[in-house]
Amino acid sequence: MFFNTPTTLLLAIAAASSASAQCLSQPPSSIGFPINYSITPTRSDAVSFQIPPNSVGPCTLVARFPAGYPIVSTGSDLVNVTAVDGPAPGALVGALRFRAGTTTVVNSFACRDVMSYELSIAQGEGEVSFAEIQGAGLFMDVGNC
Repeated sequence: MFFNTPTTLLLAIAAASSASAQCLSQPPSSIGFPINYSITPTRSDAVSFQIPPNSVGPCTLVARFPAGYPIVSTGSDLVNVTAVDGPAPGALVGALRFRAGTTTVVNSFACRDVMSYELSIAQGEGEVSFAEIQGAGLFMDVGNC
């Protein structure tokens, strides 16, 4: 099959825009950044994501931290992630430990306009705190990322 230069260029542009449309890493909804999380046995924290209209899923909740990222973690630092809304409000959808130098997939879901979760210490005495900044923290990956 023979393609001339303009056709080849159009195919390359179409492929690039198609690939970028298939993956969106959505940060949490917030008035401003950083978002400071502090999760203790007596204080849970919440995270919410606004998903763009007509997004094609899945929607995957991930924690993404570069190596050396400052995360304060003491005692029992396993964090439960509970659905606040959606088809199963109150359901435990995952658990994780926040660690620098890792990307942790919490769970995948059908995308909705707003997706909200509560973060709480799973058991015992412990604390986890970190700041969400551009490129580090909790994200909702939309599509095939």
